[in-house]
Amino acid sequence: MATQHVSFCRICSGGCGTLLTVEEDGRISSVRGDPDNGMTRGYACFKGLQAEAAHHGPARRLHPLKRRADGSYQRIGLEQALDEIAERIGAILAEDGGDALAVFCGNGGMFNALAYGIHPDFLRAMGSRNYFSTLTIDQSSKAVAQGRLGSWKAGLPDFQTSDVSLFFGANPLVSHGSVGFLAVDPVKRLREARANGLKLIVVDPRRTETARNADLFLQPYPGQDVGIAAALIRLILVEGWHDRDFCARYVGAEGLGRLAEAVAPFTPEAVETRAGLAPGQIRQVAEMFARDARSGAAHSATGVCMAPDSVLAHQLIETLNVICGRYLRAGERVHSLNLMCPPTELREGVVPPMRFWEAGGPSRIRGAYSLGDERPTATLTDEILTPGPGRIRALIVDGGDPVTSFPDRGRTQRALHALDLLVAIDPWPSGTSAFAHYVIPPLMQYERADIPLKLGDMPLWPGAWLQFTPPVLAPPDGAEVVNDWYVFWSIASRLGRTIEFDGSGPLDMVTPPTDEEMIDRRLSVGGYSLADLRAHPHGRDHPIAQDVVLPCAEGDEARFEVMADDVAADLRRFWEEGDRPGAITRDGEAFTHLLSTRRMRDLFNSNGRHVPTVRRRTPTNPAFLNPEDLAALDIVPGDLVEIVSAHGRVRAIAAVDADVRPGVVSMAHGWGGMPGNPGEDPAVHGAGVNELIDTVERVEPVNAMPHMSAVPVNILRVVAQSAAAA
Repeated sequence: MATQHVSFCRICSGGCGTLLTVEEDGRISSVRGDPDNGMTRGYACFKGLQAEAAHHGPARRLHPLKRRADGSYQRIGLEQALDEIAERIGAILAEDGGDALAVFCGNGGMFNALAYGIHPDFLRAMGSRNYFSTLTIDQSSKAVAQGRLGSWKAGLPDFQTSDVSLFFGANPLVSHGSVGFLAVDPVKRLREARANGLKLIVVDPRRTETARNADLFLQPYPGQDVGIAAALIRLILVEGWHDRDFCARYVGAEGLGRLAEAVAPFTPEAVETRAGLAPGQIRQVAEMFARDARSGAAHSATGVCMAPDSVLAHQLIETLNVICGRYLRAGERVHSLNLMCPPTELREGVVPPMRFWEAGGPSRIRGAYSLGDERPTATLTDEILTPGPGRIRALIVDGGDPVTSFPDRGRTQRALHALDLLVAIDPWPSGTSAFAHYVIPPLMQYERADIPLKLGDMPLWPGAWLQFTPPVLAPPDGAEVVNDWYVFWSIASRLGRTIEFDGSGPLDMVTPPTDEEMIDRRLSVGGYSLADLRAHPHGRDHPIAQDVVLPCAEGDEARFEVMADDVAADLRRFWEEGDRPGAITRDGEAFTHLLSTRRMRDLFNSNGRHVPTVRRRTPTNPAFLNPEDLAALDIVPGDLVEIVSAHGRVRAIAAVDADVRPGVVSMAHGWGGMPGNPGEDPAVHGAGVNELIDTVERVEPVNAMPHMSAVPVNILRVVAQSAAAA
């Protein structure tokens, strides 16, 4: 007989509560949102509802594989594969030291709490500093901006009760990616906030799903966020709409003066012309955000991070919050907390700018710096390809597909081919696993015990949410699959290394712990236990012990640094050198359009391409163009087009989207077959957009973030060929 199970989805950071029906044969027959989950309240997106097709689909791998000398694969037992992997890693470490080994964590590994928790601890046990993840090619610019500007100890105000919210390059109704407020049940939460009086402002080159709900929508050319934020700062300061008392205490007259001087050239009229905005739009935003509102913050997301000058843009957007004092203040209610971190007091006050990356010094690749425990992902291929001490020779990829996700697919392919050992932990075939020496198939999400993602000390959801799910179904009969963390524990065990797990002490390296034992250890850091969560199968929003933010500590005189000398220099360079409409050039070549990245509702980056129900609805990643551009280029939807940048070219299927502004082509990353394959069909494999993107010349300083959006391109119709013909 069919059984009903309570769980939650782990495709993305939303963590939506789910109810599953599992048939007698062990297969999922239905998935729906859990109405008794207090955080997501019955909401679940299309991606999460495809669990049956994902778990039981024909593309799923169920047995470890080893690559033969001729490039074909043979089935191999799990423990034998781990024996051989450990032996090869041991030999590499003996020859070249710990930094010859690296781990890349993709989203498939990140949303497995135990896998994500063990990666850095495993590398420390191996003596390696080479940890890479999607975080450093997602929104790493925020960390650098925070290190230059400073941050606020108590965090941002409650979105649900704010007067206003300003989004730059964010589409949380699709991405579920706005940490702390619209990551879960976003449509209802936005509707509720609007009913409470929230005014929403969105800045984006496309009228996104979120922008359709905005009170004010600005549709600039991609890459103009720096200018728009600077013009807003200038106007707010000139009009006196800033929070004078907050600025006097936490910025200072000298810092405010440097800021005003630096943004002086950014008049609203000049920025509107350059960004392609209508006259008066910047004043409308400044009035709604600063003059007429008393609470509510400005936010930025991947649309900003992936464009040029992303660190500068993030810093200026956060500076809007600084000058308007848009933070939780003493006496205001504490509305969110991360319970998986050690308890701490929330106080008013500034965490001063620390430029933390400078302590470790620049790396050997383009002078890029580590960001905490992570190296910039965009340097991984060069860490493999560049000879000399510290060259990476062995790589474990957990739940990611660098071939379709990293910029410059050809370079990524060459790097993976150059490795002495590549291990791919992945349930599906991918461009990356095609290069792997060993492929280890993991348990799928509903086959393992789990808790929500822990991302530093940030509260990822409203309130203080925790949930535990046991496995709700067994792996398919005869399958040899394993929880991702076991691969890392097994390698360390075979090499006689001890893993200190997530601040909870050393693991037993002889007898593998159970999932539940490791989860209990993760929870213990925050003062909770697995027994606490078992009593609440639908999850629980725990009481927050600290009711209100405490006053600034006596003697704490820390201030934000709103305009350091190097930031002012970056701002001058942006104004003097940046792209302008009708004047887009790279290396002397003129371009007509700007490529802008976009989210796809049915997929989470590359996750979903192997799920049949997803591909029926979303068979490819089209090149979306405004109807005016299609007509001007003599292209009709369905035509095969070639998109050419200064770095590369790719073919795609043209599609119409009136919500994309003219002069922009909007496409999603994470698609494509093998680079350089002349027979690659974008109607079948999608378009490998990352072939257009350079990882050497067009990158940010410090974090080496490539320019993956606002990329100058030309668009050519491929004569006598269309999607139907292809």
